[in-house]
Amino acid sequence: MKSSAKKIELASVDDLFSTEEGRQDAKLEKIQEIPLSELHPFRNHPFKVKDDESMMETADSIRQYGVLVPAIARP
Repeated sequence: MKSSAKKIELASVDDLFSTEEGRQDAKLEKIQEIPLSELHPFRNHPFKVKDDESMMETADSIRQYGVLVPAIARP
C-alpha cells in the first residue's frame, strides 16, 4: 500500500536563525589571507615548470621584493 504522505523539507537551523542578507553574503567570493603551509600541490596539473635561468631570476626577485601579485587558490 502506498503512503499518501508527502515529503516535507524543513529549513535548517542556520536558515532559521540567519537573515536573507547573511545567506546571500555567504555565497559571495571572499578574499582571505592564508598561510602557504595550508596549500597543497595540485597533482597532475597541466602546467610545466622549467627550472631555467628565467625561473632563477623570478625566485631572486621574490626573495628581494616579496610576492607582488597575490595568488589565487580554490577550495
